[in-house]
Order: sequence, then structure tokens, then C-alpha cells
Amino acid sequence: MKKTILLILLTITITSCNSQEEIDFKVGYLPNLNYTLTQKQISENNVKYIASDEILQNLKNNGIENPSITKDTSLLKSISKTGELNGNEFPIDIELLESNNPTLVSGTKFFGKAVDGKTKIDSISSTTMTEEKKRTLLPAMESMMNQIKYPEKKIKVGESFEQKNPMSIPIADVTIEMEINSIYTLKKVENGIGYFDLNQVYTIKSATKDYEMELDGTGVGQIDFDIEKQFFTKFYLEMEMNLKTELEAFSIELQTKSITDQTTDIEKASR
Repeated sequence: MKKTILLILLTITITSCNSQEEIDFKVGYLPNLNYTLTQKQISENNVKYIASDEILQNLKNNGIENPSITKDTSLLKSISKTGELNGNEFPIDIELLESNNPTLVSGTKFFGKAVDGKTKIDSISSTTMTEEKKRTLLPAMESMMNQIKYPEKKIKVGESFEQKNPMSIPIADVTIEMEINSIYTLKKVENGIGYFDLNQVYTIKSATKDYEMELDGTGVGQIDFDIEKQFFTKFYLEMEMNLKTELEAFSIELQTKSITDQTTDIEKASR
């Protein structure tokens, strides 16, 4: 009898452990929740111009150093509030609580809804933004929020999935179209959180035929995924990228490094 009970308990324990080795991966907003996001991004850009003495002197006369090194720290805190589910949609309101962005100042609000997993922004409220700026920002904001579509699947510890997303970088009168290849690997599951390693590789997808370009870059990070609330609660990424482009009159070598540290606290909406 004791052996039978022990066997049953052992079976239950093994089954419980195995259930924690696989998660249902689905990322998106859910109704009746408040998402408080805190983000800090530190970046450093080093631009070197290779050209004739005349061009370099013109750059200097216009106040452009060579190499030109810029450092920036971006801070953002926002709260996204979702409402009651109505059919296949629910409202979502976003307010910027803290920001050092001169355009997206504290107090700026976005009003919209989530429909079948996609976010639709209907309007923007801002005390500093012109109506023309709002019209320009609205589709850009909506596009950014829907840019990455994650797969819906079951993932076991040790398994990986790949995600490819486009990215554009404007340099002088040229826009470089890149591709970010991200590999997410589930390392462990603990206390309702799936812990992922993130590895990225950046490559040129297309560039103008008139200019020769070389690009290489990588990113390494970690992500925490709340299984029940279906959302990332932590996103950390260190990125490095090198770009060399041959323009008509000169060449540009760009080295960029950035660290993105983002957390999201999720709570039930107060009634």
C-alpha cells in the first residue's frame, strides 16, 4: 500500500514537472489589465567621414566633427489600460507618464482599441503637438505597435524559434532597408515565467544600386514572459552594429552601440 501511494505521488510530481517544461506562447494585450512600462535606452554613435580635404574642411566649417560621436539616453514610462472585451475587440488607452522625448512629452495620450490581436490607434491627445504632427504620428505609432507579430505555439525548454523583421536606417539622402533575424530560446520555466535568451543578427535587405554598402551587427539579450498574462515583463538587449557606405563624394563608417532595458508591470484594472 505504501509503495502504491509512493508511486502515485512520484507520478504526480513527474507530471507536474513535465508540465512546467512546456509553455503556451502567445503575446498580446488582454482585456481589463493595466500595463506599466518603464524603458531606458542608452546609445552611442560614432560616425567617421572619409573624403577629400576640401569636403572634410566643409564639414568642419559647418560644425561637424570627424569622427562625430554622440551619446544619448532615452527615458520613458507609460501606462496602457485595457477595457472590457466586446466581441473581438476591447479599448486600449496609453498615457505617457514620464518622457525626455521633446515630441512625446509627459501627458501625451493615445486612444484606440485591440482588434483580433492588432492595435488600432484612433486619436492622440497632446498639449504641445500640432494637428499636423498628430496626423503624421498616428499611423507611425500604430505601425510600430503592430510591427512584430509573434507566433502562437507551444514551446518546450531548450527549443527556439526564429523571427525576421524589417528595419530602416536613413543616412544622408539614402535609406537602408535592413532585416533583423531574432532567435528566441526558452531556457527555463519558473513561477509562471518563461525565461528566454535572445540573439539577433542584422543584415542588409536592400539598398540603392548607386552606393556600395557593408553592414554587420549582433544583439544579445534576455526576455521574461508572463505565461498567464501573455506578455513580456522584461526585455533587455545589448546591440552593436557596423555600417560602411560609399556615397558619391565621400564614404561613411558608422559604429553604433545601444542598451535597451525595459520592464512591464501588469495588474488587474480597478473597477
